[in-house]
Amino acid sequence: MKLISQILTLTLFAVMCSCAPEAKLFRVDDTKVGVNYKSSRGTIFNQNYSFDNFFVIDVDSTTQWTPNKEDIELAEKILRAQIKDLNKNRVNQMGSCPVIHSNLYSYFRQYVGVKNDKGERVIHINFYWDKYGMFDRIRGSNDSRLSYDSHYTMVFDGCSYYWQVNVNLDQQELSNLMINGAA
Repeated sequence: MKLISQILTLTLFAVMCSCAPEAKLFRVDDTKVGVNYKSSRGTIFNQNYSFDNFFVIDVDSTTQWTPNKEDIELAEKILRAQIKDLNKNRVNQMGSCPVIHSNLYSYFRQYVGVKNDKGERVIHINFYWDKYGMFDRIRGSNDSRLSYDSHYTMVFDGCSYYWQVNVNLDQQELSNLMINGAA
């Protein structure tokens, strides 16, 4: 009986370990890779993607690198672990604007790998609200940027429906949380 119990425990443990969610990456075109991870989705812009006016605080936006599956998984892990504390003031998250750390899976992501001034790997993540319901779509609230082949776009205003953060993979920390203003 004890042997059966041990076998069942080991089997259950093996099944649980093998079910850990992995980021699924797929090629979109020569400069973009699609990402599905847990209940979120997004686009990685590779090091060959040409930015016209890309500028992010505290990083060298001309030194790009291409994040891989493990980098995205680590960035998402750091994001989930630290966003609530970094977002404690809930800037521009009042009224009908969502609280970002309570709605992480409600955003389409755009990932850009850049280096900071110390040469550390940083993933800049641009977030777009991705939970438009049927009524919203009928009213015309639909964002065409929520597709894997969309170009990188900065949005101004829109409160916490649009925001950005940097994830330093080498230091394993979030920084530069920027939540859009409300017009």
